[in-house]
Amino acid sequence: MKRITTALFTLSTAAVLLTGCTKKGEPGPAGATGATGATGPTGPSGQNLTGTVYGFVNPVDENGSNTTLAKSGVTVTLEGATTLTATTDANGRYEFPGVRNGTYNMTYSRTGLATLRRFAVTHVGGDQPTFLGLATLSQVSNTVAGNLVLGSPTATSIPLTMLVTNPNPATNFRVSFFASTTPGVTSATGTLVTTFILTNGGVVNLSLARTSLQNVGFATGSTIYLVAYGSAVNLASYVDPLTGRFVYPSLNPTPSNVVSFVL
Repeated sequence: MKRITTALFTLSTAAVLLTGCTKKGEPGPAGATGATGATGPTGPSGQNLTGTVYGFVNPVDENGSNTTLAKSGVTVTLEGATTLTATTDANGRYEFPGVRNGTYNMTYSRTGLATLRRFAVTHVGGDQPTFLGLATLSQVSNTVAGNLVLGSPTATSIPLTMLVTNPNPATNFRVSFFASTTPGVTSATGTLVTTFILTNGGVVNLSLARTSLQNVGFATGSTIYLVAYGSAVNLASYVDPLTGRFVYPSLNPTPSNVVSFVL
């Protein structure tokens, strides 16, 4: 019996030694890739972001004071894919909530104030609101310029006489001159040359320097047509994208007569 036990132990030990000396084989080929999982839900489109657009309006009178006019009641219009309207509160604040991202044109208006326009205003949308800053709206000028008379031009200047009136007790009077080489000049067709600041109204004598015309592109020897408008202290302006020309909405709508001379 002892011999049998010894023989079995010897065989077992040999099997263990043979197993320990066996060379490890190379790994088998990778298994097939499993099926792709279901696609997750689509996130919100960047084209449909909405957010708040807001800003402030500062109405000023024709003398440039912002203490005489109420800040409320200014209509602000946002024009894009849709047209939205808001009205300023007592602090001059306006707000458009939930505005879709995009590019917009804006209009600020109130009776007695110059209508101001802004073009291509970008709104990104999202959590961060778009702040459009402070827009100053001037009262339309009550100053009327008329009876424009041409004096005898000199080598350096063009003397002018005109009647300037204002029904309101204005602090000062301002008159803006527009020129063109085409008859029938207006503020819409002419080029702004200069603005005179006057201490009082009535009949006034002015001298327009020839260089002021040359500096805005008029050539010596050309025939110049000149017109005047009463102007507010804040000569508001914007560029009309359709014409590429400046618009001056705070001018008195009544022009003077036109005079002409050779530069």
